[in-house]
Amino acid sequence: QPNAMGGREAGGLSHLLPGYRLVTDAEHRAEVEQAWQLPKGRINARPGLAAWQQIEAMEQGELDLWWVAATNPLVSLPDLDRVKSAMHKCPLVVVSEAYADSETSHYAHLLLPAAQWSEKAGAMTNSERRVTYCPAYRRRFGESRPDWEVFAEVGRRLGHAEQFSFNSAAEVYAEFTELTRGRLCDVSGLSHELLEDEGPQQWPYPDGSTPSTTSKRLYSDHQFATPSRRARFSTDQPLGLAEPPCETYPLVLTVGRYLDQWHTI
Repeated sequence: QPNAMGGREAGGLSHLLPGYRLVTDAEHRAEVEQAWQLPKGRINARPGLAAWQQIEAMEQGELDLWWVAATNPLVSLPDLDRVKSAMHKCPLVVVSEAYADSETSHYAHLLLPAAQWSEKAGAMTNSERRVTYCPAYRRRFGESRPDWEVFAEVGRRLGHAEQFSFNSAAEVYAEFTELTRGRLCDVSGLSHELLEDEGPQQWPYPDGSTPSTTSKRLYSDHQFATPSRRARFSTDQPLGLAEPPCETYPLVLTVGRYLDQWHTI
């Protein structure tokens, strides 16, 4: 949960690309295709499916492969009987998991041993735009591997060896920082080495910056991330509950989140 902002910066939602780019924006797609050395038009202009849309797609037989990583949907998703039924209809469910007996693991056709957070290195961004390096400090067990190693290996076996030639988490991060160059979340001046030496840093941190030259506040120049460069203000009218209580589901559950949990407490 503390890396929610970092996940969005990296394009970790179905409608996003790295550097706060949109899948639906042709210019954004072209920029990422060039960075990833892909043919023009390779990135699909249609956003991917959100979490519950994936469940609905499995119910309709429209999803042939479901790969679950870094989450346990049979705890965090609603209407678990419906989710389980949908998973049974998916021809191939792959689960990357650190615990073999997690609720979702029991539904996996292929279970991949994932390294725990303490067993892998990486960087995270909190809600004040502060990027922190998190080193591994425990030995990995058995055949467990960091997620990036697994994804890179699959990418190479699918014929994209050049795009997945990473040898370390630091190299993966270096590619990401380059994709942020010139963007709102510019961290092109950061690296695992700098973060380890200098400690957490706030973005923007463009190439050539030092810890003493970066701005602690955004938009102090009154230039905002909109086409007109002006701030937008709006008022919203509450529309009520999207799913009001009914006879079948008479209760509304409000869940919370904190440092170590995401919608599961």
